[in-house]
Amino acid sequence: IAIGKTAAVFGAAAKRGLKLDMINVGGGFPASYRSSSPEVETHSVAIIDAMTRHFGNQAPQMIAEPGRYIAGDAGVIQSEVILIANKSRSGDRRWVYLDIGRFGGLPETLDEAIQYRIRTPYGSDAKGPVVIAGPTCDEVDVLYDRADYELPLDLKVGDRIEILSTGAYTASYCSVGFNGFPPLREYFI
Repeated sequence: IAIGKTAAVFGAAAKRGLKLDMINVGGGFPASYRSSSPEVETHSVAIIDAMTRHFGNQAPQMIAEPGRYIAGDAGVIQSEVILIANKSRSGDRRWVYLDIGRFGGLPETLDEAIQYRIRTPYGSDAKGPVVIAGPTCDEVDVLYDRADYELPLDLKVGDRIEILSTGAYTASYCSVGFNGFPPLREYFI
């Protein structure tokens, strides 16, 4: 749809004597998050097909911004479990608090938009539903409440977990000193 609308803009500009010669198709190429998404090749084929359909042999130069696709899977955040609490009356879901939260580099968990994969030190099949929250006292520092995450029942305070595919934007989104918490430390290997 977007490339078709862009082709219409190119046509209208040409009628006014303006020659446009480049399209930026933007980003949005996914990293490996919790839910599977089409491979970048699938996105690329769809873009090329749309360009051919709407521009024919007169396709303009095209650029893309695959930053998340390139950097996303390169990052891992190592976090520590700082508290486990049963806050519901039924006790059906544990609250697992981590030493990183929405303000420490994970704002894309807002509305649970990006659901990161989480790796724990336990290979146990015994898992239970959890709410995953950050360390601050801010009410929005809840990473996942509705996303049906399950973590091992063996998980305990002090355990380290890994939040995977966090190479894109987490460090740049990090607040500096929010609620007294230091910003996310980065290490490059």
